[in-house]
Amino acid sequence: MKQTETKELLMDLREDTICCSLDDEEIEKISTFFELVHYPAGTVVFKEGDPGDFIGFVVNGKLEVKKQTEFKGNQIIIALLSRGALVGELSVFDKHKRSATVETVEDTTMMILREEALESLFEQYPHAGIKILKSLIRVLSIRLRKVTDRLTTIF
Repeated sequence: MKQTETKELLMDLREDTICCSLDDEEIEKISTFFELVHYPAGTVVFKEGDPGDFIGFVVNGKLEVKKQTEFKGNQIIIALLSRGALVGELSVFDKHKRSATVETVEDTTMMILREEALESLFEQYPHAGIKILKSLIRVLSIRLRKVTDRLTTIF
């Protein structure tokens, strides 16, 4: 993928992703670390239990995040993700296997940031890396708060 296309997509998604605190120069620098991947509808992006080696940023389309229940073969949909959402971040940071299965509901395009590329980004551009980490922490905090709110309505 051309760096120009990646840079334009990152700028276009700036308000919806972890790039919201990055300036134009930082986006230009980090754009080389991303890959653009297209998934047809019905594609399993990764399965629960797979090793986690990338974070995905949804450019367009829709993803279903499913978790296996205690009943073999039954899954529950825990999230629907669309433009601007990120997926796969937990496994990249905690080094555990994927905690859920992610499948495309419709044709979906994602920008992929592989674990090795993320490490290189942190080493080459630590200031931008700090901004990205702060944004990731914000996203994870929001998700944790939502889960906590859901749990309190159940009990």
